[in-house]
Amino acid sequence: MKKGFNIVLMILGVVLFVSSCGNSKRTYTEMLKDERKMIRKLMDRENIVLLDKYPENGVFKENEFFQLSSGLYISVIDSGNGNRAVSGSTNLLCRFEMEYMDVLNDTAYYVDGFANDLYPMMFTYGASSASGSFYTYFGKGVVEPLQYIGDSAYVKLIVPFKIGGESQQSGGDPIYYKKLRYVFEK
Repeated sequence: MKKGFNIVLMILGVVLFVSSCGNSKRTYTEMLKDERKMIRKLMDRENIVLLDKYPENGVFKENEFFQLSSGLYISVIDSGNGNRAVSGSTNLLCRFEMEYMDVLNDTAYYVDGFANDLYPMMFTYGASSASGSFYTYFGKGVVEPLQYIGDSAYVKLIVPFKIGGESQQSGGDPIYYKKLRYVFEK
Protein backbone atom coordinates (compact mmCIF):
# COMPACT_ATOMS: atom_id res chain seq x y z
CA MET A 1 0.00 0.00 0.00
CA LYS A 2 2.81 2.41 0.81
CA LYS A 3 4.10 1.93 -2.75
CA GLY A 4 0.86 3.42 -4.12
CA PHE A 5 1.20 6.49 -1.91
CA ASN A 6 4.81 6.95 -3.01
CA ILE A 7 3.69 6.79 -6.64
CA VAL A 8 1.11 9.53 -5.95
CA LEU A 9 3.85 11.65 -4.34
CA MET A 10 6.14 11.08 -7.33
CA ILE A 11 3.40 12.09 -9.79
CA LEU A 12 2.55 15.13 -7.68
CA GLY A 13 6.26 15.99 -7.52
CA VAL A 14 6.58 15.90 -11.31
CA VAL A 15 3.45 18.04 -11.69
CA LEU A 16 4.79 20.54 -9.17
CA PHE A 17 8.20 20.65 -10.83
CA VAL A 18 6.76 21.19 -14.30
CA SER A 19 4.31 23.83 -13.08
CA SER A 20 7.04 25.74 -11.24
CA CYS A 21 9.33 25.99 -14.27
CA GLY A 22 9.44 29.58 -15.39
CA ASN A 23 7.91 30.92 -12.16
CA SER A 24 11.15 32.68 -11.21
CA LYS A 25 10.16 35.47 -13.62
CA ARG A 26 6.87 36.11 -11.80
CA THR A 27 6.71 38.42 -8.82
CA TYR A 28 4.85 37.49 -5.65
CA THR A 29 2.18 40.05 -6.56
CA GLU A 30 1.75 38.45 -9.99
CA MET A 31 1.50 35.02 -8.38
CA LEU A 32 -1.25 36.27 -6.04
CA LYS A 33 -3.13 37.90 -8.94
CA ASP A 34 -2.90 34.73 -11.06
CA GLU A 35 -4.03 32.62 -8.11
CA ARG A 36 -7.08 34.84 -7.48
CA LYS A 37 -8.09 34.46 -11.13
CA MET A 38 -7.73 30.65 -10.93
CA ILE A 39 -9.73 30.45 -7.68
CA ARG A 40 -12.47 32.73 -9.11
CA LYS A 41 -12.64 30.47 -12.19
CA LEU A 42 -12.98 27.41 -9.90
CA MET A 43 -15.69 29.10 -7.82
CA ASP A 44 -17.65 29.99 -10.94
CA ARG A 45 -17.30 26.45 -12.35
CA GLU A 46 -18.35 24.80 -9.07
CA ASN A 47 -21.08 27.39 -8.24
CA ILE A 48 -19.39 28.10 -4.90
CA VAL A 49 -21.10 30.56 -2.59
CA LEU A 50 -18.75 32.43 -0.25
CA LEU A 51 -20.28 33.05 3.19
CA ASP A 52 -19.64 36.26 5.15
CA LYS A 53 -19.29 34.38 8.44
CA TYR A 54 -18.63 30.85 9.63
CA PRO A 55 -21.97 29.12 10.33
CA GLU A 56 -22.67 29.15 14.09
CA ASN A 57 -23.87 25.55 13.99
CA GLY A 58 -20.92 24.50 11.80
CA VAL A 59 -23.26 23.21 9.09
CA PHE A 60 -22.56 24.21 5.50
CA LYS A 61 -25.01 23.81 2.66
CA GLU A 62 -23.95 22.33 -0.67
CA ASN A 63 -21.23 24.48 -2.30
CA GLU A 64 -21.00 26.96 0.61
CA PHE A 65 -17.49 27.96 1.70
CA PHE A 66 -16.06 30.31 4.28
CA GLN A 67 -12.67 31.99 3.95
CA LEU A 68 -10.59 31.88 7.14
CA SER A 69 -8.17 34.69 8.05
CA SER A 70 -5.25 32.58 6.74
CA GLY A 71 -6.84 32.61 3.27
CA LEU A 72 -8.02 28.98 3.45
CA TYR A 73 -11.48 28.33 2.02
CA ILE A 74 -13.38 25.64 3.95
CA SER A 75 -16.66 23.80 3.55
CA VAL A 76 -17.52 21.18 6.15
CA ILE A 77 -19.34 18.20 4.66
CA ASP A 78 -19.40 16.17 7.92
CA SER A 79 -17.84 17.49 11.15
CA GLY A 80 -17.02 13.98 12.39
CA ASN A 81 -17.86 12.13 15.57
CA GLY A 82 -17.01 14.87 18.08
CA ASN A 83 -13.60 13.57 19.16
CA ARG A 84 -11.09 16.42 18.71
CA ALA A 85 -7.42 16.19 17.79
CA VAL A 86 -4.93 16.82 20.59
CA SER A 87 -1.90 18.87 19.58
CA GLY A 88 1.30 16.86 19.54
CA SER A 89 -0.31 13.48 20.12
CA THR A 90 -3.12 12.78 17.64
CA ASN A 91 -1.92 10.86 14.60
CA LEU A 92 -4.08 11.29 11.53
CA LEU A 93 -4.67 9.34 8.35
CA CYS A 94 -6.14 11.34 5.48
CA ARG A 95 -7.49 10.43 2.12
CA PHE A 96 -8.34 13.02 -0.47
CA GLU A 97 -9.63 13.76 -3.92
CA MET A 98 -8.00 16.89 -5.27
CA GLU A 99 -7.25 19.14 -8.21
CA TYR A 100 -3.81 20.71 -8.31
CA MET A 101 -4.44 23.97 -10.19
CA ASP A 102 -1.50 24.80 -12.43
CA VAL A 103 -1.80 28.56 -12.83
CA LEU A 104 0.80 29.00 -15.58
CA ASN A 105 -0.75 26.38 -17.82
CA ASP A 106 -4.35 27.23 -16.83
CA THR A 107 -5.13 23.59 -16.12
CA ALA A 108 -5.74 21.23 -13.22
CA TYR A 109 -4.26 17.83 -12.41
CA TYR A 110 -6.59 15.37 -10.72
CA VAL A 111 -5.46 12.98 -7.96
CA ASP A 112 -7.82 10.44 -6.34
CA GLY A 113 -6.34 9.39 -3.02
CA PHE A 114 -9.46 7.36 -2.17
CA ALA A 115 -8.39 4.65 -4.61
CA ASN A 116 -7.93 1.37 -2.72
CA ASP A 117 -4.28 0.88 -3.64
CA LEU A 118 -3.15 4.27 -2.36
CA TYR A 119 -1.68 4.74 1.10
CA PRO A 120 -3.27 7.54 3.15
CA MET A 121 -1.41 10.74 3.97
CA MET A 122 -0.22 10.60 7.59
CA PHE A 123 0.80 13.28 10.06
CA THR A 124 0.71 14.18 13.75
CA TYR A 125 -1.48 17.17 14.59
CA GLY A 126 0.53 20.03 16.05
CA ALA A 127 3.89 18.28 15.70
CA SER A 128 6.70 20.80 15.42
CA SER A 129 8.38 18.70 12.77
CA ALA A 130 6.42 16.56 10.40
CA SER A 131 7.84 14.32 7.76
CA GLY A 132 9.50 16.22 4.96
CA SER A 133 7.11 14.90 2.34
CA PHE A 134 4.03 16.08 4.26
CA TYR A 135 5.09 19.73 4.39
CA THR A 136 6.62 19.59 0.92
CA TYR A 137 3.34 18.46 -0.64
CA PHE A 138 0.51 19.44 1.72
CA GLY A 139 1.42 22.18 4.21
CA LYS A 140 -0.54 23.84 6.97
CA GLY A 141 -3.66 24.42 4.85
CA VAL A 142 -4.57 20.75 5.36
CA VAL A 143 -3.96 20.96 9.14
CA GLU A 144 -5.93 24.15 9.88
CA PRO A 145 -9.45 22.63 9.56
CA LEU A 146 -8.79 20.41 12.61
CA GLN A 147 -9.70 23.30 14.90
CA TYR A 148 -13.27 23.07 13.55
CA ILE A 149 -13.79 19.34 13.02
CA GLY A 150 -13.16 15.95 14.63
CA ASP A 151 -12.39 12.32 13.90
CA SER A 152 -13.91 10.90 10.70
CA ALA A 153 -14.73 14.37 9.32
CA TYR A 154 -15.07 15.26 5.65
CA VAL A 155 -14.29 18.71 4.27
CA LYS A 156 -13.78 20.53 1.00
CA LEU A 157 -10.87 22.98 0.88
CA ILE A 158 -9.33 25.52 -1.42
CA VAL A 159 -5.76 25.92 -0.23
CA PRO A 160 -3.98 29.07 -1.46
CA PHE A 161 -0.30 28.59 -2.23
CA LYS A 162 0.88 30.73 0.71
CA ILE A 163 -0.43 28.14 3.21
CA GLY A 164 0.17 25.09 1.04
CA GLY A 165 3.16 22.83 0.78
CA GLU A 166 6.62 24.09 -0.10
CA SER A 167 6.29 22.95 -3.71
CA GLN A 168 2.89 24.62 -3.99
CA GLN A 169 4.35 27.87 -2.64
CA SER A 170 7.20 27.90 -5.14
CA GLY A 171 4.78 27.42 -8.04
CA GLY A 172 2.12 29.85 -6.83
CA ASP A 173 -0.56 27.21 -7.39
CA PRO A 174 -3.70 26.64 -5.29
CA ILE A 175 -5.12 23.19 -4.56
CA TYR A 176 -8.82 22.31 -4.49
CA TYR A 177 -9.62 19.34 -2.25
CA LYS A 178 -12.99 18.12 -3.55
CA LYS A 179 -13.12 15.77 -0.58
CA LEU A 180 -10.70 15.33 2.30
CA ARG A 181 -11.31 12.82 5.09
CA TYR A 182 -9.55 12.92 8.48
CA VAL A 183 -9.39 9.71 10.52
CA PHE A 184 -7.63 9.57 13.88
CA GLU A 185 -5.25 6.65 14.17
CA LYS A 186 -6.20 4.38 17.04
